Amino acid sequence: MSGPAVLPRSGPDDGTAQPVYLSAGNGTALGVNGARVSIVIAARNNGPFLAATIESALSQTVPCEVIYADDSSIDGSVDLARRFEPAGVKVLPSDVHAGVCETRNRAARAARGDYLVFVDGDDILSPDFVAQHLRAMRPTAPFVYGAARAFGEFSCLWDAPEWEASDLWRHNFVNTSALWNRLAFEASGRWREGILTMWDWDLALRGARLGTPRRSDAVLNYRQHADSWSAGIREKHVEQQTRLFPRFRRLNARLSVGSVVSGRVAKLFPRWMSAVAQSVRLIGTPEPVDLVLLDNTHDPAVRGLLRSEAGRYSATFETVRVLSHPGRIRSSSEPDRRDQTARFMADACNRLRTELRGDIHWLIEDDILVPLAAGAELFHALTDGWAPPHAVTGCYRNRHVPDQYVGGWFRDGQPAELRCLPEEPVAVDLCGTGCLMYWAPRTPRFWDSHLRGIAAHDWEWCLRLKASGGTLLMLPAVRCGHAVDGDRVLGA
Repeated sequence: MSGPAVLPRSGPDDGTAQPVYLSAGNGTALGVNGARVSIVIAARNNGPFLAATIESALSQTVPCEVIYADDSSIDGSVDLARRFEPAGVKVLPSDVHAGVCETRNRAARAARGDYLVFVDGDDILSPDFVAQHLRAMRPTAPFVYGAARAFGEFSCLWDAPEWEASDLWRHNFVNTSALWNRLAFEASGRWREGILTMWDWDLALRGARLGTPRRSDAVLNYRQHADSWSAGIREKHVEQQTRLFPRFRRLNARLSVGSVVSGRVAKLFPRWMSAVAQSVRLIGTPEPVDLVLLDNTHDPAVRGLLRSEAGRYSATFETVRVLSHPGRIRSSSEPDRRDQTARFMADACNRLRTELRGDIHWLIEDDILVPLAAGAELFHALTDGWAPPHAVTGCYRNRHVPDQYVGGWFRDGQPAELRCLPEEPVAVDLCGTGCLMYWAPRTPRFWDSHLRGIAAHDWEWCLRLKASGGTLLMLPAVRCGHAVDGDRVLGA
């Protein structure tokens, strides 16, 4: 199988360049620069609608390989599909009812296309559906997606936003019949087998890590009837989605943990590392977790300690990286020290932003001891609900003002930090980076050092998050210790 084709350009990469389509003469598409397209129809007992679906696949303006994969139908669907074999349709029957994801994957293994389009056995493709998708495809895009128009028992249009204006972790807008780069489909892990519903969102979340998807003008004609796969589970109802959304976020979100180690409390590091590792294990995420430590100690002995202690938890983290992060703070006054510290921390947070590989980043300062349940509490709060928060933070006392917590609100332009903790999670305007977990794709991508002349890299980031409509929750249940030095730790 040849690799994905490079789109020929006659002008700027603005969507105006048109791909060239060539027919192979044998029912297989020769799309962009000769790339082949396979349409996979996977269905079970869709006999009343199947012929129309197959005919719409064969009627594409770009000739495509068409595969019908049957999931042990008992309504004569296989015999109906075999009538189209003279037109080039490949029929894959099965004696075992395995489910939609397994059926699609079985057909994908038999497909010869460089690009794959998956279609349910009751939907209809407009004649230019594949052509519209191919027109939007670029070499770096894992898939292209479009809108869907319901027809049948009810009619509506589910539009799809441009990728730059989208929030895929909040809700899905990528339907089953996206056009997938074959290599990206394989690298994403194919359709996840053994899950009940929302297959398209599950795959799109994984595939979007591989590049920037693109919106096309293709519109899927999505039939609505009582026997459709989605009708029984009512997945488009808000109540059902509110229950399903957290499940699929937690199933797919990758977590990264990052910290800057200054050496001020190096004696605390073995306890810090043990607490972080145990907390990560209790999250129970199926996705791998990586750990990045930025070493600012300038001390080979401490560097050795970091490597040896972190290395003890190689079973917890997929990767552990200890990276040198140079820079010294030499100040002549307290304002100067705060200024330099803020600049250093902004630079370190920006570096962690680029080094951490996950969808969710958890920043834990080297003088914060997290409780065992911290990771699970933060992770579940960050992935919960119809519209999850953008960031969540644990609670810890201010080392310089022990009766005050790090976090609160801006009132009349002045910060008002908490003096006592509420009983329930509360939305706040600002927090520190001591125990901060956030969605990387949904939050400000750059840390600056000052806010209105105040040396506060954390407050600056938090207020930009709020200005963009983001939500920051403080969780009173996550009560962390804050080290004064290597021996004394303030309890929350």
